[in-house]
Amino acid sequence: MTTTAPSFPAARVHAGLIYTSGLASIDTTTLQPRHPDFDDQCSDVLGQLDAVLVQNGSARSDVLRLECFLGARDHFAAWNAAFTRYFLGSVAEGAGTPARTTTITTLPIDGLLIEIQAIACIPKETP
Repeated sequence: MTTTAPSFPAARVHAGLIYTSGLASIDTTTLQPRHPDFDDQCSDVLGQLDAVLVQNGSARSDVLRLECFLGARDHFAAWNAAFTRYFLGSVAEGAGTPARTTTITTLPIDGLLIEIQAIACIPKETP
């Protein structure tokens, strides 16, 4: 049985909002995790989020909601630390960090430790 990665967009944009698909540290050719450890997978998915945001005219400070799916409760403290580093200093004055949910679950690929999805706004240009 040959398994191939489904084709779906990294994000969809509607009414000034960016809705990302699930972002995971997966090699789409082999359907295997790109990295074996949590910190590297976490850095990879946050880097993917940066790329999707920039591609759609947005930035970290425009993230309104972030959902995280962890494969093990043991990674919760590392996720909190990564979340803090990622958003610290990148949030516009008074904007605060995004609303957030973290769910501990079984992820669909063995060795996958984290997946995230986000909703961000596209800021209006100021004259």
